[in-house]
Amino acid sequence: MLLLALDTSTRQSSIALCSEDVLYGEYTWQIGNNHSVELPGSIQRLVAECRLTMQDIEAVAVATGPGSFNGVRVAVATAKALAFALKKPLIGVSTLDSIAAQQQQWPGPVCAVLEAGRSELYAGCYRFDEMRGSEGDITYRMQQLGQYQLLAPQPLAATLQEQAGAWFGVPGERQLPPFLFCGEISVVARQALRAQMREGAVFIPNLQSARRASSLALLALQRLREGQQDDPLALEPLYLRRPSITTSTRKRPLLEGASQRSTAHSTTEREEGALRH
Repeated sequence: MLLLALDTSTRQSSIALCSEDVLYGEYTWQIGNNHSVELPGSIQRLVAECRLTMQDIEAVAVATGPGSFNGVRVAVATAKALAFALKKPLIGVSTLDSIAAQQQQWPGPVCAVLEAGRSELYAGCYRFDEMRGSEGDITYRMQQLGQYQLLAPQPLAATLQEQAGAWFGVPGERQLPPFLFCGEISVVARQALRAQMREGAVFIPNLQSARRASSLALLALQRLREGQQDDPLALEPLYLRRPSITTSTRKRPLLEGASQRSTAHSTTEREEGALRH
């Protein structure tokens, strides 16, 4: 099955065309804030360079976030439009799931992280169970540990330390495996996590944990094999935080005046209603 995978969750983006066994092509690049400008052309170029057509695509996968509000929205909207136009299955995968899947050979817990702004982190924790096939092939089954988190580094570290015993504790043993942190992590956040967790935290360099859409595709293909797919009408971005809406300083006086008029009008209506009753 030929699958197109899209991930524009942050300033780093990735798209891939692959099947269960073949990676036909993959782009990973710094898109900045140009998600809506660069994504459509990049898809067309990738398909053409792989000597394929859009009609050859049999399924579409998309990273649903968390991440940049604009970036996630652009990828999800594009994937939904393609799924509708091509009449093909659509699979949404959390960006944190995709980050963690690239470290699936780690024997202990994996904590996928993205910077969320306001000195906070998006985080998801996972473990991977190794599965051996009859032909000697190895696959890994992902298990999410707890819920997605939106916390500052110190509270996140404290939460992981509190839960580690329940997730990985062995009766009679106090030694717990370290958490492997991967994803887009600032130096400040890394230092804060390390100071709190000491030897309980190890880190993959940001370059080595750069998101690849082929990893997203593998998760999506696994879910398709299990009969799972998403309704294009119902699929929504996973934000974890409501967007901050700011008002232009040039428009603020006009909006404040309108707000005052609206308040005065509604007050009059309430007073008139009270008199009528």
